[in-house]
Amino acid sequence: KKSPMKRSLTPDKEPKAKKRRKNGAIQSSQTPLAILNELRSGLVYKIVSSDGPPHSPNFLASVEVDGTIFSGSANAKKQAKQRAAEAALLTLCPSILTPPSGGADIDFTKDSNTNVEVSDALNNVTPSPKKAKTEMLVSKVMNGQVNPVMALNEIIPGLKFECLHENSQKSINPFVFGVRIDNKLYQGSGSSKKNAKAAAARAVLLQKFANLCNNVMLTPPPYCQTFPSTGSLTLQPIAANKISELVLEHYRNIMQSHPDFARRKVLAGIVMTTNQDCTDGVVVSVGTGTKCVGGEHISVKGAVLNDSHAEIISRRGLVRYFYSQLLLHANPATAGDSIFKLSDDGKGFCLKQDIRFHLYISTSPCGDARIFSPHDVEDACEDVDRHPNRQSRGQLRTKIESGEGTIPVKSADSIQTWDGVMQGERLLTMSCSDKVAKWNVVGLQGSLLSHFIEPIYLHSIVVGSLFHQTHLRRALYGRIENTLIGLPPPFRLNKILMNTTSSPEARQTGKAPNHSINWVKDDGTSVEVINAVTGKCNTGNVSRLSKQLFFMKFYELLRKKIPTKTGITLETAPDVYLDAKDQVQSYKDAKSYMIAAFKKAGLGVWMKKPVEQDQFIYSAPSC
Repeated sequence: KKSPMKRSLTPDKEPKAKKRRKNGAIQSSQTPLAILNELRSGLVYKIVSSDGPPHSPNFLASVEVDGTIFSGSANAKKQAKQRAAEAALLTLCPSILTPPSGGADIDFTKDSNTNVEVSDALNNVTPSPKKAKTEMLVSKVMNGQVNPVMALNEIIPGLKFECLHENSQKSINPFVFGVRIDNKLYQGSGSSKKNAKAAAARAVLLQKFANLCNNVMLTPPPYCQTFPSTGSLTLQPIAANKISELVLEHYRNIMQSHPDFARRKVLAGIVMTTNQDCTDGVVVSVGTGTKCVGGEHISVKGAVLNDSHAEIISRRGLVRYFYSQLLLHANPATAGDSIFKLSDDGKGFCLKQDIRFHLYISTSPCGDARIFSPHDVEDACEDVDRHPNRQSRGQLRTKIESGEGTIPVKSADSIQTWDGVMQGERLLTMSCSDKVAKWNVVGLQGSLLSHFIEPIYLHSIVVGSLFHQTHLRRALYGRIENTLIGLPPPFRLNKILMNTTSSPEARQTGKAPNHSINWVKDDGTSVEVINAVTGKCNTGNVSRLSKQLFFMKFYELLRKKIPTKTGITLETAPDVYLDAKDQVQSYKDAKSYMIAAFKKAGLGVWMKKPVEQDQFIYSAPSC
């Protein structure tokens, strides 16, 4: 028997439609206050006044948004705050509280919605509440506040992540995951499946919501600290991701035929682009390594590589690429294929318009850029160095022979002697941070090529781990910004763009291998393996990146009568390597001003190798 107080169920009746306010606005499942707090966090709501009789009070609440005060009144304090939030939304984002055109009531809070295409969601063809929520989620992901997988699944429910690759051998990022959206595959790699999924989700958010991510510093997992954008000094995240993906994928491809040497600790590569948004990149040079030559192996013939750190090797590979591109001008039929064009005055060459070079390093360069704790709480909160006057900040540092890490230079040790090194003194080499800072003054091309081309500077640097924007900016140009004066044109202080990636590399605790590999674009698929301790190929041959072979390339350009900027010819060129370098007076002066800038800033004296190693004589290649 039914109770007279209960109503019987009527399942045949249609559910009640959502109530509309008098102004036609839809009551969303989220309150106006919740929506406003998602759009503008940290807002303070105040009860300004209360009046009316005790049985029917009236409260006036207010909230300040972007400098404007909005108010609302109601019989309860909570409701008054809701009215104030609603007033703010109606002014700032009126479409959020009004129905979409067409009159269809779409509930975007459901886990799935068959009426909305994924492509529409990604192209922001959605009602404003969804768009506002998307903007908020993307922003939080970029700032490291929300897990990217969770955010992406909230924006586009039902996505499936697939494991595309799992390296059975020990590698840095063994897992590669992908997610397919609108028939396009987005990939990410990581040290674990969880990290790889997060990297793939970041790739989707970066590429599909590019308009929300421009000029944002990516915030990767631990060991990579990043900070708010500095505007024009920040490389766009899409470009940073593209550059890192190109280098990593290229390395995997070229090392398939050399699996015994694929293990590495640091990878670097240089990417060349020809458009403004850096999306058409081509890898021109790749290098790995973390070691320097042993003192007993230094050469008086320019036959060994002194420094086999990855970024140094990749830059030397780029120099070799420059030589091959200049040689194209020896034949009128191939001159148009070169990245260089003849200067307006007919003396030497310059880069063609819009050609840019970008350096990717899997970790921050050794030296000043890496002297920080990635877990300092105070540093993790803001883009400011709280201790800029610490003695360790900005110091010139040297690598340790046959080891890893760097130590500060000492003025008394600035000159190294050949006999001292032979007797057992450690051979010291400037840190990678210092060398990249040098490239930002004198260019990438080096002194010999300055006979032929104008200075060429890096456009950007992308760091895969241990990224700290403040420390990196200081290390690469900031520490001499106020003391560098007198540079001869066209030399300048290059303020390089920077960012990190959405697939950061995990910290490596194992011992680094003693080998270094290099690959250069115009050398085809050839991979050269170097014994970093001896500075020569593992076969015992002289490396193609050595001073000796670069000097041969220099003379080959002269024999082909390639126009020079300095007027040097085959007949007037000195046959001593050091003398040929010193004849480019503007380059020599620029380097001297850079060294003086470090000294004036109290950061130490630039360490020089024994002069004897550059006093070798050119010898023509045997036929």
